[in-house]
Amino acid sequence: MVTSVFTLLMLPPMFSETNRWSAEIKHTLVSAAWTRLVEPWEPDPGSLACTATVPGSWLVYTIWPLITIALAVLVVRRRDV
Repeated sequence: MVTSVFTLLMLPPMFSETNRWSAEIKHTLVSAAWTRLVEPWEPDPGSLACTATVPGSWLVYTIWPLITIALAVLVVRRRDV
C-alpha cells in the first residue's frame, strides 16, 4: 500500500519536464499521462519542456494495469496457501 501511494502521489513531483531524462521518467507515470490527456491544447513547439504525447499517455494507461496483473499473478502463484 505504501509503495503504491508513493509511486502514484509522491514520485511525480520529483521529476521535471525541463531535463530530457527526467521528463522521460515522468511521462511513464500515471499522473503525467492523465495531465496530458485532459489538456485541451497542444503544447507550444517552441517551449523548452519535453511534453508527453497522447498515444504515449494511452500506452501508459495500458501498461500499468498489465504490470499490476502480472505482479498479482506472480504473488498468488508463489504463495503456499
